[in-house]
Amino acid sequence: MLRGKQVNGADGELRRSFPSVMAATASGLLLAAAFPPLEWAEAAWIAWIPLLLVCPRSSPRNAFRLGLLAGAIFWLCTLFWLTHVTWPGWILLSLYCALFMAGFTYAAAWLMREWGTERFGATFGLMLVLPLVWVGLEYLRCVLFTGFAWNPLGGSQYANINLIQIAAWTGVYGVSALIMLLNLALGLTLNHYIRQGLRGRPAWHPELMIGFLVLALALWTGNRVVAQDRHTVSVRTAVVQPNIPQYEKWTKDFVDTIYERLSSLTRMAIHAGAPDMVIWPETAVPDYVRQSRRSSELVRDMARLGAPILVGSMDIEWVEEGHARYYNSSILFDRDGAPVEVYDKQHLVMFGEYIPLRRFLPFLTAMTPIEESFDAGAESTVFSLEEPAVSFSVLICFEDTVARLARRAVRKGARLLVNQTNDAWFEESIAAWQHMTHSVFRAVENRTPIVRAANTGVSCGIDAHGRIHDLLVDVDGNTFIKGFGIVNSRAPAEDRAWTFYTRHGDLFAWTGLIAVVSLLGAAWRRARQAAVEARTEGST
Repeated sequence: MLRGKQVNGADGELRRSFPSVMAATASGLLLAAAFPPLEWAEAAWIAWIPLLLVCPRSSPRNAFRLGLLAGAIFWLCTLFWLTHVTWPGWILLSLYCALFMAGFTYAAAWLMREWGTERFGATFGLMLVLPLVWVGLEYLRCVLFTGFAWNPLGGSQYANINLIQIAAWTGVYGVSALIMLLNLALGLTLNHYIRQGLRGRPAWHPELMIGFLVLALALWTGNRVVAQDRHTVSVRTAVVQPNIPQYEKWTKDFVDTIYERLSSLTRMAIHAGAPDMVIWPETAVPDYVRQSRRSSELVRDMARLGAPILVGSMDIEWVEEGHARYYNSSILFDRDGAPVEVYDKQHLVMFGEYIPLRRFLPFLTAMTPIEESFDAGAESTVFSLEEPAVSFSVLICFEDTVARLARRAVRKGARLLVNQTNDAWFEESIAAWQHMTHSVFRAVENRTPIVRAANTGVSCGIDAHGRIHDLLVDVDGNTFIKGFGIVNSRAPAEDRAWTFYTRHGDLFAWTGLIAVVSLLGAAWRRARQAAVEARTEGST
């Protein structure tokens, strides 16, 4: 009989947990659907509701598990493109990122248990604190251990131009907070009716009013901002997309193909578009352009056709005899083919461009596709075009996911940002489009246009309000093509005012981080108090 009771108890627990597991699964899938490739942006506004309905009825520990499950589903779906480089890395990175979602559901369950969900004061407190907690955790993911800023919750709304204008004050984190606010408003309202049942009286729901009022204010503000037209300087750039597969880029048998493709596409771009500058993508040439006679001659011949060329290339600095430093660089060549300015990539990709602790943990090399580690650059470079007179800075590869680098460049004087990238590592996957969405927010945050030049993937222009234009595609809408595109950008005037975000940075995100630390402190004090009370009761 005892064994039978244990089995029935286990079955009962399984039956009770099954709806919670399904809720977590639904949240994970809805979140994934909000991002490319599906891009059902509306799904983000309801994705958290299943989990938020479960949190008031779960212990914080169980809510953590459910959040971990939802996060694992979301990240495994949206990072699947990483399997083109590393299967173990895909799984480990997905689980790591899921921890931050689990931390949020733990906090939500703990606060709902401490404060309740019925009183107006409790509801208002949850609506105020939980979006900040989410922002704090999201920001922590973006900066901890050099950071992984991929696919923030607000990034799902990159095409909602009016809405995302709040990023000029809050960064992308403000959009994330707004999405969480609406999820909470709807979730708390549904929770009320679940508790009351179908016979419960209709109630006034201030949480809904708060949520929709903030949303309406954000949309109204964004509409006014987008409608404003500022004095600008026109810049005409030609982006060259050679579409070289990754396995060909560093193979001697394909060197001639790379040079021929860069030459032919550049000639066509200059003759067809009369650009102010030609942009080649990240590591466009198959060697070190400043040390290679063949690459230098190619660049010189192309530049003398009438336009300076911005070249993505590896660069080398000899520190002492037999010892060199390697950089992932962007080099501007003038119309005579002479190098005039250089930028070295600052934010290197762990296991993609450098191997941490390689000397002490050599087995880590087996987890990466690289043989040598790059060194990081020290600062942003502000390049100058003479005609038209405009200053610009470069973000190489995933640096456009790092908001502080774009902000730093704009503060130094850049009025145009250029993202040179090589997304061929991930073949024809959705990684390239997900990558591009981050550039949208860098443009909005700093009210600064961006030009993207990709080896393959997404080459385009993005205006200061985040609108994508001059997208390089074929007749079928495919972006994974060989070709060139003419991008017409409108750079802001020299005397333009910085945005709040450009001036103050991630102030809003830091507010969220303070909320996380405060919550941890409150939880620690409560646990300590409970332990003291337990010891007191035990002694009596």
